[in-house]
Amino acid sequence: MMHVVGRGSRSVMAFALCSAVSSVLSAQQDEGAADPGETVATEREWIGGMPFTQWSRLTGDWSGRRSELEAAGIEVAGGVTWDWCAAWHGGARNRDSLDALLDVNVAFDLERILGLPRTLVWVDVYSVQGRDPSDDVGDAQGFTNLQAPDTDEVAEAWIETWLCDSCRLKFGKVDWNSEFAFTEEGGEFVNSSAAITPTIVGYPTYPDPATAVVVAWQPDELWHVGAGVFDGAGAYGVRTGRHGLSGFFDAEHGDDCISVLEIGRGWTGGGTWGSGRLAVGAWYHSARFDRFDGGSERGVVGGYAVLDQRLWRENPDDAEDRQGFGAMVYVGLGDGDVADIAQHAEFGITWTGALPQRDFDVIGLLVTHAVLSDADGAGFVGDETAIELLYKVQLTPAISVKPDLQYIVNPGGDPSLEDALVATLRVEIVL
Repeated sequence: MMHVVGRGSRSVMAFALCSAVSSVLSAQQDEGAADPGETVATEREWIGGMPFTQWSRLTGDWSGRRSELEAAGIEVAGGVTWDWCAAWHGGARNRDSLDALLDVNVAFDLERILGLPRTLVWVDVYSVQGRDPSDDVGDAQGFTNLQAPDTDEVAEAWIETWLCDSCRLKFGKVDWNSEFAFTEEGGEFVNSSAAITPTIVGYPTYPDPATAVVVAWQPDELWHVGAGVFDGAGAYGVRTGRHGLSGFFDAEHGDDCISVLEIGRGWTGGGTWGSGRLAVGAWYHSARFDRFDGGSERGVVGGYAVLDQRLWRENPDDAEDRQGFGAMVYVGLGDGDVADIAQHAEFGITWTGALPQRDFDVIGLLVTHAVLSDADGAGFVGDETAIELLYKVQLTPAISVKPDLQYIVNPGGDPSLEDALVATLRVEIVL
C-alpha cells in the first residue's frame, strides 16, 4: 500500500505518436495521395534534394530508403529531447540538472503488409537519463514533464484495429495519455500538469505505460466515447514500463486495475474562430491505498474535464496553418484522503506566429493550481500554484529551442520552502 503523488504525463512523447499514427492512417484514407516511393529526388529531404533547413526530420529520407519503407507500410519516427533545468531561487536547493529522452518508434500498417484492413501495430522504445529536478524545488506537480527515473525500455507495444466504421479496439502496452485525459492545446507547456491532471492516482503513463484494453466508439466526426482497463500494479510501485504484457496477468496484482470512461465532442468553428473539443472523464482504481489518517481504503474514484479551443486563426482559409491563439482549461477531482493533490485547475494560452517572419514560434502562458490534501496526517500547509511562461523558437522544421520560466508558489505545500523561480531550456529534435 502507498500514498500516491500525481504527476502529469510527459507530453513530449505525444509528437511521435501523433506523427506516425496520423500519417499511416491518412495514407490509407487519402485516395489521391502520392506514393512516397515516387517522390521526386529534388524534393526529398536528403543531400542533393531539399535544403537541410527545410528537412522535417534531422535524419532526413535516408537516401530514399525511408520513403521505400513507408510505401511498404513501415514508418520509423522518433526524437530526442534535452532539458537543462536550474532552480534560481527558493525551493529546496539552488542547482542545475540535465535530463535527456531518446524516443524511437515504429508503426506497421498491416493493411499494406498483410492485407488486414485498418490495422496498425505500434512499438515505442525510449531511454531516459538524468536526475529529477523537482528534488531541488520540492514541488508537487512536477515542473518538467521530462523527469523520470533512468530507464531503457520498450514502453509501448500494441495492436489496433477497427471492428467497424465507428468502433476501434486496441490491446497491448499503452500510454494512458495517448488515449485519455489529454489536451491538444497544452502540448507546448513544460509543467507536467499541463498534459494531464495530477489528481489521477496510479495512472500508467510516461515513463510507465501498462498493458491495457481500450475500446473507442466514434459515431460521427464530432463525438467520441472511449473506455479502457489498464494494469493497476503501478499503484504498488511496480515499474510497469519495464514489464511485458504478462504484467496484466500477474497473480500478485492481477486483480488491481485502473478503469476509465471518457465522452467528448469536438466542433469545427468557422472563419477566424477555430476548432475545439470538450472531454469529460471518470476513472476508478481498484488497488488498496494508504490513507493519511493511518488507515487504508480499497478503490479510489475521480474525474476530469478538459476544454481545448482555437480562439483566433490568422489565416482561416488555410486549414493546416496553426498561426493564432489557442487556449485550454483543465480541471480534475481526486481523493484527498490518499493522494497529495485532491483538486486541480489550470488555464493555458498560446500564440503561434506572434512575431513577423516567425510563423512557427510559440509564446505560452500557463497557470496551474493544485489543491493539496487537507486530510488529517497529510501535513500540507496551503496549496501550490505554478505560473509558466515559455517561448519556443522553431529553428528548422526538425529542431526547436524552448526557453521556459516558472514561478512556483508554496512548492509542495511545505512551509519551510520559499517560493521558487525555476528556469528550463528545452531542445527538441525530430529524428
